[in-house]
Amino acid sequence: MNQNEAVQQKLKPRRVSKQNRKALNNPPVKRLLLPTVIYLIIATQIPFIVTIYYSFQEWNLMRPDKGVTFTWFANFMKALRTPSFYEVAMNTLILTISVLTICFVCGLLLALLMNRNFIGKGIVRTMFISPFFIMPTVSGIIWKTMIYNPSFGFSSYFAELFGVEPFDWFTQNPLLAVIFIISWMWIPFFMLILLAGLQSLPIELIEAAQLDGANRLQQFFNVTIPHLVRYIEVVVLLGLMFILQVFGEIYVTTSGGPGFASTNLSFLVYRTGFQSWDVGGASAIGVITVILTIVMMMLMFKVLRRMFKEEQA
Repeated sequence: MNQNEAVQQKLKPRRVSKQNRKALNNPPVKRLLLPTVIYLIIATQIPFIVTIYYSFQEWNLMRPDKGVTFTWFANFMKALRTPSFYEVAMNTLILTISVLTICFVCGLLLALLMNRNFIGKGIVRTMFISPFFIMPTVSGIIWKTMIYNPSFGFSSYFAELFGVEPFDWFTQNPLLAVIFIISWMWIPFFMLILLAGLQSLPIELIEAAQLDGANRLQQFFNVTIPHLVRYIEVVVLLGLMFILQVFGEIYVTTSGGPGFASTNLSFLVYRTGFQSWDVGGASAIGVITVILTIVMMMLMFKVLRRMFKEEQA
């Protein structure tokens, strides 16, 4: 073998096995997800660990002379012994269940409407989706000034039109006013997820049900709803997670008042930490809120699973 043949032999490309070629073309999923996982740990878990640490501290920013002292579970016991905490927890439960119910029912009805073909469908769909992209604080201000205002809002205009005394929403029923604002914002989200489920429904299933003599109502409950099970689980659990964290709408409309009438757990953390300057107490309430959120999501998941299993049985 001369020198040229030796060089050509070295430059000759090596044969790569199918397994190695597949590994080169498709890198491991874990390796691709690693940067995202690291970012999520830094952005969510580290602050939560710091919050847990502060929840065991007595630290009031209005009393820097006292410093920071370790108090174990004193902040948790103080929060659980406060009567207003249970009022706020009940407000959170009522607000969450009410908003989820309104959003699911209205979102499903709108999704069924958008699943049909009619003139101007694109414009109507854009109008229905637009509230979801408005900032929470902006939505709160719009409803506070243009709709709920007892002097020149739309609600007072229609009340006078029908000869009814104008209703001061934020004074007489602030929690209901907040529920309507949040529902208006989140109905488009429910509609989009459920609409995606409806559009993925195979037309063959509907045609088979029609051949079996099923009417529209039977098709809906026996074909459409079973197909939407996964989509309903996703939208309800995501909605539950985000609705429990509502803050901006309450801040710009009622500020949690009158008293604690429209305060939820997320806003109670703000009131304790940034109005009473009790960092330890606010951290303890935040930890309790996270625990309650996890418990509620697990219960909701089990309820949905059991409900849909009974329907499919």
